[in-house]
Amino acid sequence: MPSDNRLTSTRARGKGNMVPVYQAKVPYGSADRRPWMVLPFPQAEYDRRIAAVRGRMRAEDLAALVAFSSNADPGHARYLANFEAGAGETFVVVPLDRGPMLATNWLMHGEPMHTSIWTTWFEDVRPAERPGFVRSPETSAAGQVADTLREAGADAERIGIAGTAILPHRVFDELRERLPRAEFVAADDLLLGVRARKSPLEIGMMRRAASLSGRMHEAAIAMIAPGVSERAVAARAHEAAFAVGFQAGDMVVLDMGAVCSGYCADVSRSLVVGRPSAEQRRFLDTGLAMFESVLAQARPGAAVRGLIEVARGVAERAGFGDDYMPKGFGHGVGCSLFEQPSLRPATEAILEPGHIFALEPMLIRMRFGTACVEETVLITPDGAEPLSGCPFRFW
Repeated sequence: MPSDNRLTSTRARGKGNMVPVYQAKVPYGSADRRPWMVLPFPQAEYDRRIAAVRGRMRAEDLAALVAFSSNADPGHARYLANFEAGAGETFVVVPLDRGPMLATNWLMHGEPMHTSIWTTWFEDVRPAERPGFVRSPETSAAGQVADTLREAGADAERIGIAGTAILPHRVFDELRERLPRAEFVAADDLLLGVRARKSPLEIGMMRRAASLSGRMHEAAIAMIAPGVSERAVAARAHEAAFAVGFQAGDMVVLDMGAVCSGYCADVSRSLVVGRPSAEQRRFLDTGLAMFESVLAQARPGAAVRGLIEVARGVAERAGFGDDYMPKGFGHGVGCSLFEQPSLRPATEAILEPGHIFALEPMLIRMRFGTACVEETVLITPDGAEPLSGCPFRFW
C-alpha cells in the first residue's frame, strides 16, 4: 500500500476492465465491516425493499436504478443501504440481476470506516476521491457507478435516475460521458412510490421517533417561563434526545463544531472513561505530542507536507507508526467544513496568514481506540493560534 494511501489500479472488476480500488488504512471490505454492523431492521426488510424496487423497474423496463443522495436529501441511501449520506456524493445502484452497490466520496479523513460505511449491509461498496481534495483523482463516485453498470451489462440500456432534484449537473454530465449509449430516465416517482408505503417495521420505527419527539416537546414546554431564552429551551429538548451512557475503560472521541452565521469550527478531544491503562495513556500522550509538535512549527511559509512528516515522525518514534492515519491530518474550514488549504498527503499547500484549518493528526487502532486532538487553528503572521480555548488533555 502506498505510504500516502493514494488510489491505485490494483484489482480488476468485470471482464477486461481495470478499476481503481480505493486504498485505506482501515480495511473496509464486507468481511471487515460485518462485525461492526448493527442494522435497525432485519435483513429480510432490506431484501423486501430491493425486491419491491426491482418489481417497479421491470414494470418500467429499466435495466438498473441509480439513486443519488447527499446531506440535502439522504433518504434513498438510508432506505436502501442503511447509509447516511453526507456532504459528498453517494449513489446506490440496483441492477436487475446482480447485487446492489454503494459508491460514495463522503469520506471523513479519507477513511470509509470513519464515515459509518460499516452501517451498510451491501457487499459491494466502492469509495471514491472527492473533487477538489486531491490533485488528480483516479476515480469518482460517478465513475464507480458507470463501472458497475457496465459490469451489469446495463451500459446501453434504460437506466432510471432517482434523486434528480439534488443530483449535481456536473455529476450527471460525467455519467452521460462515461455511458454514452445508455438512456437515462427520471425514476423519482418509482423509488419514492416504494418508500411511501411503510412496512410494519418502519411503522414501529416511526412510532419510536414520534414518541421521542413528544418527550422532547414535553421537556421543552416544561422549561418555558418568563426570562428563559429560546436556546435554553432548545438545549433542554436536545438533552432529552441525547442521553448516552459509557462504560468504564472506554476510549471516547468527541467531535463537535459550532456553526456561526454559516462559518464552521471543528474540534475533537480524546479521553478514557475512568482511569486509563498504561497503554491507553501512552497512546493518548503520543496523539497529543503529534498535535503539539505540528502546532509549534505551523507558521507562514511552512509546507503542509513537512508538517505531516513531523506528525508521522512523532508516531513512529513512539512505536505507533502502524497506527498513524495518513489522511487524518486535517482540512481547511470556513463557510464549508472542508475547504482549502488542503491538508491531504499529496498537498502542495504552503501556509499563509489568514489560513484557518482543523488540525487533527491521529492514531487509530482497531478494537482499541483513537487518539486525536483536533483544533481549529488560525495561521497568524507569527505562528499558529488555537481558537477554541478548550484544554488539550483530558486523561
